[in-house]
Amino acid sequence: MKILQLISLCSTCILVIACNGENENINETANEESNPVEVIIGENQASLTVEDYQALTEQALDIFNEATPLYRPNRDDLLRWYVRYYIQKHEYNEPWTEDEIFEMAYARQQYESAWKEYAERQYGVVMTDEDIDSQASYNLEIYENSLPASIIGMSEGLNLTIEEFMLNFDRDYAERALIWDELMPLLEKKYAAAEATRLDGVYLGKQYEQEVLNYMQSRHT
Repeated sequence: MKILQLISLCSTCILVIACNGENENINETANEESNPVEVIIGENQASLTVEDYQALTEQALDIFNEATPLYRPNRDDLLRWYVRYYIQKHEYNEPWTEDEIFEMAYARQQYESAWKEYAERQYGVVMTDEDIDSQASYNLEIYENSLPASIIGMSEGLNLTIEEFMLNFDRDYAERALIWDELMPLLEKKYAAAEATRLDGVYLGKQYEQEVLNYMQSRHT
Protein backbone atom coordinates (compact mmCIF):
# COMPACT_ATOMS: atom_id res chain seq x y z
CA MET A 1 0.00 0.00 0.00
CA LYS A 2 1.49 3.30 -1.01
CA ILE A 3 1.67 6.03 1.59
CA LEU A 4 -1.00 8.14 -0.01
CA GLN A 5 -3.57 5.36 -0.22
CA LEU A 6 -4.50 6.16 3.37
CA ILE A 7 -5.50 9.68 2.39
CA SER A 8 -6.77 9.00 -1.11
CA LEU A 9 -9.87 11.03 -0.27
CA CYS A 10 -7.58 14.05 -0.31
CA SER A 11 -5.70 15.20 -3.37
CA THR A 12 -2.08 15.17 -2.31
CA CYS A 13 1.44 15.27 -3.59
CA ILE A 14 5.05 14.49 -2.93
CA LEU A 15 7.20 17.57 -3.10
CA VAL A 16 10.84 16.86 -3.89
CA ILE A 17 13.06 19.55 -2.41
CA ALA A 18 16.81 19.37 -1.86
CA CYS A 19 17.79 19.83 1.75
CA ASN A 20 19.79 23.06 1.57
CA GLY A 21 16.51 24.99 1.73
CA GLU A 22 17.07 27.45 -1.12
CA ASN A 23 14.15 28.39 -3.34
CA GLU A 24 15.68 26.96 -6.52
CA ASN A 25 15.77 23.53 -4.90
CA ILE A 26 12.00 23.20 -5.20
CA ASN A 27 12.24 20.83 -8.14
CA GLU A 28 8.89 19.27 -8.94
CA THR A 29 5.65 17.92 -7.57
CA ALA A 30 4.59 14.38 -8.41
CA ASN A 31 0.81 14.21 -8.21
CA GLU A 32 -0.07 10.72 -6.97
CA GLU A 33 -3.77 11.25 -7.66
CA SER A 34 -3.20 11.33 -11.43
CA ASN A 35 -3.46 7.54 -11.55
CA PRO A 36 -5.83 6.32 -8.81
CA VAL A 37 -5.44 2.67 -9.82
CA GLU A 38 -1.68 2.83 -9.38
CA VAL A 39 -2.09 4.49 -5.99
CA ILE A 40 -4.37 1.73 -4.73
CA ILE A 41 -2.86 -1.31 -6.40
CA GLY A 42 0.63 -0.60 -7.61
CA GLU A 43 2.19 -2.51 -10.48
CA ASN A 44 5.23 -3.73 -8.55
CA GLN A 45 3.82 -4.00 -5.05
CA ALA A 46 5.43 -6.68 -2.92
CA SER A 47 3.24 -8.88 -0.73
CA LEU A 48 4.36 -8.06 2.80
CA THR A 49 3.29 -9.73 6.04
CA VAL A 50 2.81 -8.28 9.50
CA GLU A 51 6.29 -9.52 10.36
CA ASP A 52 7.71 -7.79 7.26
CA TYR A 53 6.14 -4.46 8.19
CA GLN A 54 7.38 -4.77 11.76
CA ALA A 55 10.93 -5.56 10.63
CA LEU A 56 10.99 -2.71 8.09
CA THR A 57 9.67 -0.27 10.68
CA GLU A 58 12.35 -1.32 13.15
CA GLN A 59 15.02 -0.98 10.46
CA ALA A 60 13.78 2.50 9.58
CA LEU A 61 13.82 3.52 13.25
CA ASP A 62 17.39 2.29 13.70
CA ILE A 63 18.63 4.16 10.63
CA PHE A 64 16.74 7.32 11.54
CA ASN A 65 17.85 7.37 15.17
CA GLU A 66 21.47 6.81 14.23
CA ALA A 67 21.47 9.60 11.65
CA THR A 68 19.23 12.20 13.29
CA PRO A 69 20.05 14.37 16.33
CA LEU A 70 17.73 13.74 19.27
CA TYR A 71 16.67 17.37 19.54
CA ARG A 72 16.24 18.16 15.86
CA PRO A 73 13.27 20.49 15.22
CA ASN A 74 10.15 18.66 13.97
CA ARG A 75 11.90 15.36 14.61
CA ASP A 76 8.68 13.40 15.17
CA ASP A 77 7.16 14.62 11.89
CA LEU A 78 10.36 13.82 10.01
CA LEU A 79 10.45 10.35 11.58
CA ARG A 80 6.85 9.71 10.55
CA TRP A 81 7.60 10.40 6.89
CA TYR A 82 10.94 8.61 6.94
CA VAL A 83 9.29 5.41 8.18
CA ARG A 84 6.52 5.67 5.59
CA TYR A 85 8.88 6.23 2.69
CA TYR A 86 11.26 3.52 3.88
CA ILE A 87 8.40 1.04 3.87
CA GLN A 88 7.15 2.26 0.49
CA LYS A 89 10.64 1.69 -0.93
CA HIS A 90 10.37 -2.00 -0.04
CA GLU A 91 6.69 -2.35 -0.94
CA TYR A 92 7.26 -1.09 -4.46
CA ASN A 93 10.94 -1.97 -4.98
CA GLU A 94 11.82 1.69 -5.35
CA PRO A 95 15.51 2.41 -6.08
CA TRP A 96 15.76 5.09 -3.37
CA THR A 97 18.90 5.38 -1.27
CA GLU A 98 18.78 6.14 2.45
CA ASP A 99 19.91 9.70 1.74
CA GLU A 100 17.14 10.13 -0.83
CA ILE A 101 14.56 8.87 1.65
CA PHE A 102 15.78 11.44 4.17
CA GLU A 103 15.48 14.17 1.53
CA MET A 104 11.98 13.03 0.60
CA ALA A 105 10.91 12.86 4.24
CA TYR A 106 12.26 16.35 4.90
CA ALA A 107 10.58 17.75 1.79
CA ARG A 108 7.27 16.09 2.63
CA GLN A 109 7.38 17.36 6.21
CA GLN A 110 7.99 20.88 4.93
CA TYR A 111 5.18 20.61 2.39
CA GLU A 112 2.62 19.18 4.82
CA SER A 113 3.42 21.93 7.33
CA ALA A 114 2.88 24.58 4.65
CA TRP A 115 -0.29 22.79 3.45
CA LYS A 116 -1.89 23.16 6.87
CA GLU A 117 -0.50 26.62 7.52
CA TYR A 118 -1.83 27.94 4.23
CA ALA A 119 -5.27 26.44 4.86
CA GLU A 120 -5.48 28.40 8.10
CA ARG A 121 -4.00 31.67 6.82
CA GLN A 122 -5.76 31.84 3.47
CA TYR A 123 -9.06 30.08 4.19
CA GLY A 124 -9.38 30.18 7.97
CA VAL A 125 -9.53 26.39 8.19
CA VAL A 126 -8.00 24.86 11.31
CA MET A 127 -8.97 21.80 13.33
CA THR A 128 -9.19 21.44 17.09
CA ASP A 129 -7.55 18.57 18.95
CA GLU A 130 -11.02 17.30 19.80
CA ASP A 131 -11.98 17.19 16.11
CA ILE A 132 -8.82 15.30 15.22
CA ASP A 133 -9.23 12.85 18.11
CA SER A 134 -12.78 12.15 16.98
CA GLN A 135 -11.74 11.51 13.37
CA ALA A 136 -8.81 9.32 14.41
CA SER A 137 -11.10 7.30 16.67
CA TYR A 138 -13.55 6.92 13.77
CA ASN A 139 -10.73 5.67 11.54
CA LEU A 140 -9.83 3.16 14.24
CA GLU A 141 -13.42 1.90 14.36
CA ILE A 142 -13.45 1.43 10.59
CA TYR A 143 -10.31 -0.72 10.66
CA GLU A 144 -11.12 -2.47 13.93
CA ASN A 145 -12.30 -5.78 12.49
CA SER A 146 -10.07 -5.83 9.41
CA LEU A 147 -6.76 -4.25 10.30
CA PRO A 148 -4.30 -4.19 7.38
CA ALA A 149 -0.99 -5.95 7.91
CA SER A 150 0.73 -2.59 7.51
CA ILE A 151 -1.02 -1.04 10.52
CA ILE A 152 -0.44 -4.06 12.74
CA GLY A 153 3.20 -4.45 11.73
CA MET A 154 4.08 -0.76 11.90
CA SER A 155 2.46 -0.36 15.32
CA GLU A 156 4.42 -3.33 16.64
CA GLY A 157 7.63 -2.00 15.10
CA LEU A 158 7.02 1.36 16.78
CA ASN A 159 6.12 -0.37 20.07
CA LEU A 160 2.66 1.22 20.02
CA THR A 161 -0.79 -0.20 20.55
CA ILE A 162 -3.12 -0.01 17.56
CA GLU A 163 -4.99 2.81 19.28
CA GLU A 164 -1.76 4.74 19.94
CA PHE A 165 -0.73 4.24 16.34
CA MET A 166 -3.99 5.58 14.92
CA LEU A 167 -4.36 8.44 17.42
CA ASN A 168 -0.72 9.54 17.39
CA PHE A 169 1.48 8.23 14.57
CA ASP A 170 -1.25 8.43 11.91
CA ARG A 171 -2.86 11.49 13.48
CA ASP A 172 -1.77 13.70 10.59
CA TYR A 173 -3.90 11.68 8.16
CA ALA A 174 -6.99 12.32 10.29
CA GLU A 175 -6.21 16.03 10.52
CA ARG A 176 -5.57 16.32 6.80
CA ALA A 177 -8.86 14.62 5.93
CA LEU A 178 -10.79 17.01 8.16
CA ILE A 179 -9.05 20.07 6.74
CA TRP A 180 -9.73 18.89 3.20
CA ASP A 181 -13.42 18.39 3.96
CA GLU A 182 -13.58 22.04 5.01
CA LEU A 183 -11.49 23.26 2.09
CA MET A 184 -13.45 21.48 -0.64
CA PRO A 185 -16.57 23.71 -0.66
CA LEU A 186 -14.42 26.83 -0.41
CA LEU A 187 -12.32 25.74 -3.38
CA GLU A 188 -15.43 24.72 -5.35
CA LYS A 189 -16.79 28.23 -4.92
CA LYS A 190 -13.45 29.82 -5.81
CA TYR A 191 -12.92 27.78 -8.98
CA ALA A 192 -16.58 27.49 -10.04
CA ALA A 193 -15.95 29.61 -13.13
CA ALA A 194 -12.81 27.73 -14.13
CA GLU A 195 -12.71 26.09 -17.54
CA ALA A 196 -12.30 22.56 -16.25
CA THR A 197 -13.80 19.36 -17.64
CA ARG A 198 -14.66 18.35 -14.09
CA LEU A 199 -14.72 20.32 -10.87
CA ASP A 200 -13.94 17.43 -8.54
CA GLY A 201 -11.50 16.62 -5.77
CA VAL A 202 -8.66 15.81 -8.15
CA TYR A 203 -8.94 19.13 -10.01
CA LEU A 204 -9.41 21.14 -6.82
CA GLY A 205 -6.54 19.30 -5.18
CA LYS A 206 -4.23 20.29 -8.03
CA GLN A 207 -5.31 23.91 -7.76
CA TYR A 208 -4.76 23.95 -4.01
CA GLU A 209 -1.43 22.17 -4.45
CA GLN A 210 -0.27 24.95 -6.75
CA GLU A 211 -1.48 27.58 -4.28
CA VAL A 212 0.59 25.92 -1.55
CA LEU A 213 3.67 25.72 -3.78
CA ASN A 214 3.31 29.41 -4.60
CA TYR A 215 2.94 30.14 -0.90
CA MET A 216 6.12 28.19 -0.10
CA GLN A 217 8.04 30.03 -2.79
CA SER A 218 6.80 33.40 -1.55
CA ARG A 219 8.23 32.68 1.88
CA HIS A 220 11.70 32.35 0.36
CA THR A 221 11.60 35.56 -1.68
